[in-house]
Amino acid sequence: MAASSRASPLSMKLRELKIKVYEAWEFLSGYRGCVLLPENFKVEVRKEFGDLRYKETWIRALARYEALNAFHDCLDAHSLVLHTLNFTEDRWDYEFRHRIFDEFLIIPDALNLLKLGLEQLMSDSFSSSDRRGADGFYQLVAEQQGRDRFPTELTGRISIAHAA
Repeated sequence: MAASSRASPLSMKLRELKIKVYEAWEFLSGYRGCVLLPENFKVEVRKEFGDLRYKETWIRALARYEALNAFHDCLDAHSLVLHTLNFTEDRWDYEFRHRIFDEFLIIPDALNLLKLGLEQLMSDSFSSSDRRGADGFYQLVAEQQGRDRFPTELTGRISIAHAA
C-alpha cells in the first residue's frame, strides 16, 4: 500500500477489512481450541463490538483480535519487538497499528512480555543491527508518548535500545 493511499486512518475498504477480521477471528478461535462455526463470526463481532454496518466496529474487532493473536502466538518475547509489533509502512496493518497496540497493552502481562522482549533484544545475543531492525516498533512507541498509553520506564529503555 503506497503512503499516499494511507492519507486517512480509514483507507482500507470495508470488504477487505471484514476479510482481515475474519482471518484474525479464525486464527484466535483456532488457538482457543474452539470448533469454528463460520455462522458465529458475525454474531460474535456484533455482540462484542456493535453494529456491523459501521467500519469502526470492524476496526475495533480487528484491533482486539490481532492484539490477542500477537499475545497468544508469541513464542519468544523479542519477536514481538522485532516482528509482530514492528509496524512498518509496507505492512497491511500499518494504519491500524495504534489501535492494535492499545489493545495489546490492555492484555494482562502484555507489558511484562514487551519488557522481556526488550531485555532480550538488549542482550549479547543480538547485535546493534538487530536492534535497529525494530525501528517500526521504536517509532510506534515514540508516537505513543503523547497519548498517555505507554509507561515512561519502558519508553526510556526503548530510547536506549534504539540509540545502540
